[in-house]
Amino acid sequence: MYENVKSLDYTKKSLQSDSDPATMKVVTQTNAVKSPTNSPKAQKLVYTVEEVAQMLAISLRSAYNFCNTTGEFRVLRVGGSIRIPKDSFDAWLFRAA
Repeated sequence: MYENVKSLDYTKKSLQSDSDPATMKVVTQTNAVKSPTNSPKAQKLVYTVEEVAQMLAISLRSAYNFCNTTGEFRVLRVGGSIRIPKDSFDAWLFRAA
């Protein structure tokens, strides 16, 4: 069914009447792109400063100071956030232990 659009209101019932809920459900399920972080099996790729502070048993302020001054492992700054790549930190921690 084709119908000329007579206004800019695309939410009219006549335009939505052709939608078959069963078809929409199948298309949504098959075409959905799943994020790897939504998966329960997904491994963490980065640590937060709070997680680093907990692992090292130091204060949050000390962890921020350490992340800002260290060259021992990589530190990523994204916007106002600091993230530490897991592989880099774990390798440093293994060497330091």
